[in-house]
Amino acid sequence: MCVVAGAPGMARAQEGLRLDRVVVEGLRSSAETAQQRKRESADIVDSVIAAEIHKLADLSVADALQRVTGVQVARDRGEASAFAVRGLTQVETTLNGREVFTAGAGRTVDLADFASEMLAGIDIYKTASAERLEGGLGGSIDLRTRRPFDFAGDTTVLSARTARADLAGRSAGQASALISRRVRDAQAGEFGLLVNLAFQERAWREDQKNTGAPALRNDLLPDGPVVAPGGTTETVSLGTRRRLAGSALLQWRPVPNFEVLAEAHLAELRTRQDSHQINASAGTGVVPGSLALFDGTRDLRSITWTDAPVSVLGFARDTLDRTRQFALAARHDGEVWTWSADLSHTRSRNELLFSGPFLATRVAQFHQDFGGTVPATSIVGTDLLDPANWRYTGLAYRKRPFEGSLAALRLDGERALQAGPLERLALGWRRADRRADNAPGLVFGDVGVSGLTAADLAGRVRPTPFGDFLDGQAGSIGSFLIADLGDARDPAALRDAFGIATPLPTAGSALGVWSIRERSDAAYLRSDWAVPSWQLDTRWGVRVVRTRSWLDGTRSAPDTGGLLPLSADTTATDWLPSASLRQRFAQGWQWRAAASRTITRPNFDQLSPSLSLLRNSLDPTLNQGAAGNPELQPVRSTNLDLALERLDDAHGGYAVTVFRKNVVGFVATASRPEVYDGVSYQVSRPYNSDPARVRGLELAWQRFFVDGPDAWRGLGLQANYTLVDSVTPDRRLGQEVPLQNLSRHSLNLIGSYERGPWRARLAWNWRSRFLSGTAGVVGLGTLPIYTRPYGWLDGAIGWHLTDRVSITLEGGNLLGTLRRTDYGAATRPQGAWVNDRQWALGLSVRL
Repeated sequence: MCVVAGAPGMARAQEGLRLDRVVVEGLRSSAETAQQRKRESADIVDSVIAAEIHKLADLSVADALQRVTGVQVARDRGEASAFAVRGLTQVETTLNGREVFTAGAGRTVDLADFASEMLAGIDIYKTASAERLEGGLGGSIDLRTRRPFDFAGDTTVLSARTARADLAGRSAGQASALISRRVRDAQAGEFGLLVNLAFQERAWREDQKNTGAPALRNDLLPDGPVVAPGGTTETVSLGTRRRLAGSALLQWRPVPNFEVLAEAHLAELRTRQDSHQINASAGTGVVPGSLALFDGTRDLRSITWTDAPVSVLGFARDTLDRTRQFALAARHDGEVWTWSADLSHTRSRNELLFSGPFLATRVAQFHQDFGGTVPATSIVGTDLLDPANWRYTGLAYRKRPFEGSLAALRLDGERALQAGPLERLALGWRRADRRADNAPGLVFGDVGVSGLTAADLAGRVRPTPFGDFLDGQAGSIGSFLIADLGDARDPAALRDAFGIATPLPTAGSALGVWSIRERSDAAYLRSDWAVPSWQLDTRWGVRVVRTRSWLDGTRSAPDTGGLLPLSADTTATDWLPSASLRQRFAQGWQWRAAASRTITRPNFDQLSPSLSLLRNSLDPTLNQGAAGNPELQPVRSTNLDLALERLDDAHGGYAVTVFRKNVVGFVATASRPEVYDGVSYQVSRPYNSDPARVRGLELAWQRFFVDGPDAWRGLGLQANYTLVDSVTPDRRLGQEVPLQNLSRHSLNLIGSYERGPWRARLAWNWRSRFLSGTAGVVGLGTLPIYTRPYGWLDGAIGWHLTDRVSITLEGGNLLGTLRRTDYGAATRPQGAWVNDRQWALGLSVRL
C-alpha cells in the first residue's frame, strides 16, 4: 500500500473543500471548482476535479490528464501513458504533496498505475515555488486523495461497471467503494476514518503493423538505387490490465488548531499480454515486373519478393508496477506561527517477464504494396497452415526487476506578519534518502531449438483467429499458424516440453547491475508580499538543495576477462530561485508573471558507473564499450511565464499564457575512443548536450449556458489549445529538431450537457505531427521517425434515477483511431496501430 501523511497534505486539509458536494453536483460545478482553484492559486496552475475525472471513461490518472492545457500523452494498449507538460517529460509528481515514483531506470512515476477512483483531484503546476519539491522542468503534478474531514458527515459511495473491448471480444468487471466516517468526542476531539478501494480489470487488444527500416538497394533496378523497406512485422497483442488501489486515512483533531494525519495508499497495475507476431523479410529474388516506384521518387511503391524468410514469434509479456507509501503528519496553527511535520516512506517495484517460442520458414512469394493508407502484404505459394512447413528456432526467456525506496522527513513553518506589504514568511527543510537498484539485472535465458517442426509437437500451434487485423483497414498476412502460449508463463515447463535440459538462469550479467543511493537536504525561504491599493501580490523564494550520490557498478578487465568493482561518490549543490507576481483589475481580470530556475537529475542507469568492454579479436578497430557517466550534471532550465486570465465569471472564463524555457544539459549519447590497459575501445557514454529552447502559447476557454434560449440551457463548452515550439541539436541527424514526442499543436474540445436527471459529455483530443524517434538506415544514414496527426474521441451519457443512484454509459476511442508513423515522408511508411473501442455500463449508489 502507498501510505501518505504529512505537512504538504495537512495544508490541504484547511482548504475547506467539500468533496461530498462535488461528487453529486454536475459537470458545470466541477469545472467551476477547478476554475476557482486556478483563480486563487499563487501559481499558474490547472486543476482537474473528481467529478470531471469520473464523467468519462478515464481509468487512470494519465487518462484524466490528457485534456489539460499544455499536457500531451502517448498511447499504450489504448490508454494514455507517458506524458509531457509543455513539451518536457521531466515532471515532478507528488501524492498529497509527497514524492512518488515507479521503480525503474528513471525517476518519474507512471501515472497509468494509479486508478482514477483514488483521487479527489489533480493539480498541474506550470510554475515553480520554493516550498515545492525540485525535479520538474516542465512543472509538477500533485495527486490529491480524499480525506475524512473533506466530508461534512458520514459518506458511503459504491460503484460497479462492466467494460467491453470490441477487438478483444471480451468484457471485464470493475468496482469501487468509498466509506468515510466522522466521530466527535468531548474529551478526545474529532476523529475521521476513510477507506477507499478500487478494482479495475479491462480486456484490451492492440494491432500493430510495422514496415522494416528501408535500405538503399543497388541491385533492384539497373537505372539506379532504390529505397526499399526491409519487410513487415504484424503483431496482435491482447490481454488484461488489472489495477488495484487502496487508501486508508485517519485524521484526528483534538483541538481546533492541531491535527494529526496518517495515510496509507496502494497503487498496483498488472498487465497480462499475449502477443502473436509474424515477420516477413525481403527475399533473395524479385518477381519480374512486380517492382514499382512512387512517382518522382526512388522510394519503392510495390514489389513481390521470392524465397522470403518468415518467422512467427509467440510470447507472453507481463509487467507489474506496485507502489506503496506510508506517512504520518502533524500540523499546528498558532496565532502567529503555523508548524507542520511530515514523515513518509515509499517503496516501489517493477517486474517484467518475457517468454515464448519462435518458429521460422521460407515462402515462395511475399508481396508488399505501400500505396494505401496502410501498407498491404500477402504471401502466396506456401501453405502457412501446414505444421510441417514450420520449424522451431528458439525459446525466449527474459526477466527484469527494479526496486526503489524513499524515506523522507519534512518540517515547515509559516509566520504571519504585520509589516506593511510583507504579509508572510515561510521556511522549511526536507531530508530525503532514495535508493534504487536493478539486481539481479536483466536475466537473459534465450536458447536455440533445432530439429523440431511444428508437426513434431502436436497441439502447440493453431491457426490465427485474428481475421479482423487492424480493424480491417489493410490487407495483411491473414492465414498462418500461431504458437499456443499455455505454458509460456512457466518457462521451466516450456523448456521441458522441448527437451531442453539447460537450467534457467537466475541472474543477469554483473556488468549490467547497478545500485544507487541519493541523500538530499533541501531548505527553502519564501516571502509573500501584497499591496492592496494596487490589488497586487507577489511571492519571492529560494530553494537550496545539496545532493550526495553513491553509485556502485562493475567494469570488465579486458586482459584477464574478470570483473572489477567500480564506485563513485559525488556531491552537488543547487540554488533554485523563484518569483511570481499577480495583479487583479476590473471585471475579474488578472495578469501573472513568474520566473524560476528548475532542475531534473539524470536517470539512474545513465549515472551508473558500470563499464562493459567487448574486444574484437579479428579487427581491433571494432572494439566496443558501453558505460554510464557518474559525472552527468542535472538538466537545468530557466523559465519565464506570463498569463492573462478572466476567471471570475460563474459561467465561464478564459486564459492566455505564454512561456519560455531555456534548457541546458539534456542527456544524449556519444561514442568516443577510450584506452584501457593499452587497448583502444569505442565507448558509448551519456553526456550533457547543447542548450535547447522551448517556448509556447496556451489558450483556454469555457462557457456554460444558463440563460438564453431554452434549448441552450444546460449546454457547456470547453476548449484549450497549446502551441509549443522547441529546438534542440541532434548530432545523429546533424541538425536542430523539435523535442522527441512533442507535437507543435495540440487541441481539446469538450462538449457537455446537463439538464434534469440527464448529463452527457463528448471529448475530442487531437495532436499534430511529432518526432517520435530515429533509425539508422543502410546507405541513408539516420532517418527521423514521425507520428502523423491523430485524434481521440471519448464520450459518456449519465442518468440520475434518484439523487443517490445514477447509471452511466461510457465509450472510449469511439472512432477506432488509426495511428500511423513514417520515416519523414508519406512514401516511406513505418508503422500503424489500432486499439479497441471500449464500452462501459456503470452504476453508482450513494448511501
